[in-house]
Amino acid sequence: MIIPLSIVGSLGLSPVVLAEDLKPSNDEESELISQTEADLGIEKTEEDEKNWRTYIDLYGFLPHHNEGTIKLDGNSSTGKLSLSDILENVSSIATLRAGVEYGRWGLQTGIFHGAVDFNDSGSAYTTRERSRVRKLTGEKVKRSLTLRGDVEGDFHLDQTLIDLAVRYRAGDIQRPKMEKGSFSFVGFAGARIVDGTIKTDVDVELSASFKGPILQRERSEKQSFGDSWSHTWVQPLIGMHATYAFSPDWQAFVYADAGGFGLAGEKDLSGNAQAGIAYAIGNSTQISLSYKAFGLEYSAYGNDNGYKTFSHGPSIGLRILFD
Repeated sequence: MIIPLSIVGSLGLSPVVLAEDLKPSNDEESELISQTEADLGIEKTEEDEKNWRTYIDLYGFLPHHNEGTIKLDGNSSTGKLSLSDILENVSSIATLRAGVEYGRWGLQTGIFHGAVDFNDSGSAYTTRERSRVRKLTGEKVKRSLTLRGDVEGDFHLDQTLIDLAVRYRAGDIQRPKMEKGSFSFVGFAGARIVDGTIKTDVDVELSASFKGPILQRERSEKQSFGDSWSHTWVQPLIGMHATYAFSPDWQAFVYADAGGFGLAGEKDLSGNAQAGIAYAIGNSTQISLSYKAFGLEYSAYGNDNGYKTFSHGPSIGLRILFD
């Protein structure tokens, strides 16, 4: 509505004074701006929470320490492999995590597959010597018996873990770029499907040699045998991963999970622990460097078949966000 200046003048009010009275103060103006920004921030946060988000994590695990024990029909073999041994003997590998989130709830999955073929061998021998003096000639006579065993084995270990879980997030939305001081915590629970296969082929050679003053004989015998074991089982799974942004581009994160708890076998436990830093190389992509430890132990009910493995070392990752 437009008020004529003549009416304003007739009321004894100056237009300039009236304009100054109607104009909000600096405090009121700041409060209005802050309120508007807050309202927009709330609406933006609520809108973000209602969006779908998909995370894909590709990573390479480079364990410099690996040790394991294979058990078949009560016989066990324990060995240690370095990173160079793993890289030399690995036959297949796949590592992937993925998650989808709507609001604070979501689903996530993980796949870890590795197959290793390695060879182990060893030798052992013992020698027994006896000597005596002949009564007639006084000659000293020596006899020796040597027993030797050579063992060579080819071992194949194939392991696949598939995680399926429901997740819930507390805190801020996880993004490659986050405001300084932002924090996000995700807890999840579900199931871990484990498929393990062990194959062994062992060659054993036993030899004996006898040396005496008159008779010398040697004899050897070779035997070969092999065995295999394969089993698939399901473990309950719980875990968490948290992220803290100490700058818009840099983040620190931790990840941990545990499964099994002795429910699917006489021994049944698996777990991951990981901590590292991540750097944003765009609004939707970041790279990470972390240190990871992984362990699994399983023995079936009623027999000694199973295996135990433990590895730790650096991990390099790439995370992509589809928002």
